Amino acid sequence: MKRIMIQADEDLLRRARRAAARRGVSIAQLVREALERDLGPDRQPVPLSLGKFRSRSGDLSERASRDEFEPDPWR
Repeated sequence: MKRIMIQADEDLLRRARRAAARRGVSIAQLVREALERDLGPDRQPVPLSLGKFRSRSGDLSERASRDEFEPDPWR
């Protein structure tokens, strides 16, 4: 985690301390949860090409169960 510094007025800090004490967490945890709630989880964008192509290879798990030759990986 990275440390940051914020400024807030005394009333907001007092309310944050009370809320953190009621929930039994630190003010830092309270702020992290508020940021997560406001910003949402960090999601990777879904590629636009996802699901647009089809493999003609069939079921790869079925092919893996057969003893087909696979070349050695490049080293």
